[in-house]
Amino acid sequence: MTTRVPVLATKVGIVVLLAAAAVIGPRETAQSLLWLPLFVFAIGAFNVLVSVPGTYGIRTAAVAASFAGLLVPGARGAIILLFWLIWPPAFLVAWALASSSVDEDGYIQRTEHESAFSPARVKGAALTAAVAVAALAYKLIFHQQLQQTAALFVGVPALLAIVVVLFVSPRSATGVACKAATVGLLISLLFLGEGMLCVVMSAPIFYGVAVAVAAGMSAARRRRIDDPTRTMYSSLVLLAVLVSSLEGVSSSLSFDRRESVTAERIVTAPASDIQRAVLEPPRFERVMPVQLLAGFPRPMSVHLDGAGQWTVRMRGGEMRLDGMEPRAGDLILRLEESRPGLVRWSALSDNSHMTHFLTWRAATVEWQAIDPQTTKVTWTLQYDRGLDPAWYFGPWERYVAGIAAGYLIDAVATP
Repeated sequence: MTTRVPVLATKVGIVVLLAAAAVIGPRETAQSLLWLPLFVFAIGAFNVLVSVPGTYGIRTAAVAASFAGLLVPGARGAIILLFWLIWPPAFLVAWALASSSVDEDGYIQRTEHESAFSPARVKGAALTAAVAVAALAYKLIFHQQLQQTAALFVGVPALLAIVVVLFVSPRSATGVACKAATVGLLISLLFLGEGMLCVVMSAPIFYGVAVAVAAGMSAARRRRIDDPTRTMYSSLVLLAVLVSSLEGVSSSLSFDRRESVTAERIVTAPASDIQRAVLEPPRFERVMPVQLLAGFPRPMSVHLDGAGQWTVRMRGGEMRLDGMEPRAGDLILRLEESRPGLVRWSALSDNSHMTHFLTWRAATVEWQAIDPQTTKVTWTLQYDRGLDPAWYFGPWERYVAGIAAGYLIDAVATP
């Protein structure tokens, strides 16, 4: 009791410091981004208050990153990216590997090297079998052109976990499932042609589904054999995964893909200069936000014809091990409306790698004079989400599209 009270007081003190950092830290200017400091604070508080075996280093780094995201101007975007892509799989893997090495009473499990069916060998066989089955499923999904659906991002990690659970004991199933997910992601990066960005984006959901399925089925296996709820529990877990993995397989199994995001900036320039700037060649040489440098397709050049049609040459989008992939494509935009205070383009076609993530529909820029030398500029992007499941990729794509809209204000609408 005497040792727990100081620890609890320390944790409460750190949470209070996080709250103070959130209050005194820099404010977001756009209304749609006001949730960012709250999100950073919530992640930091979670890592302070939730003590999970094996995750001390991960949680310490996350708390330090939370303070940086709350206090350092310009660092919040990179911290959000870190929390979204790196922290969840690192936390889950550390937890799973720590918990798989101890038994229910907290004692370290010993390996029986002398047995042909020792736990180490069984785990190795389970790992090999799970990755082999997942690789075959991966190829089948690509053959059926379902690589952007939940069949890949939910079905494959669930399949990994199911195969593992069938081989190993419930106590070690979650840890082995995480190892199988890690090996599967590395194989997709090195041998199956996936790009680094796709692997990093899919890692959190891969680990999350693998851990959820393995933990759920293992919990059912730990129940007594004569427990009537054992079979029903396992069936519900598998049914939930099956239903989730069907999202996007057909139009009837998809949520609404239409999305719209808006960014606002206060630009120090007269409204007349803004109107002239939006119809001139974009200034894509201006520094891009770090989030857009993570491997998304980038505009390289723009061709404007006399009819108001823009051809934007886009390059990359994968960031393979040897750097940005050489593949390039064209996004073709047509000027639909141009009047004082508003310009709108519609997307005619796009054969760049961006179509692996989303499909552009329209872009609208509006501006309104605040005073003779200051103008409020609003940029709206409309697109169709290209990845499933919607609950995972929807917020991710909206966040990145919002960053892109802000950059377009800097690169196109700012003289």
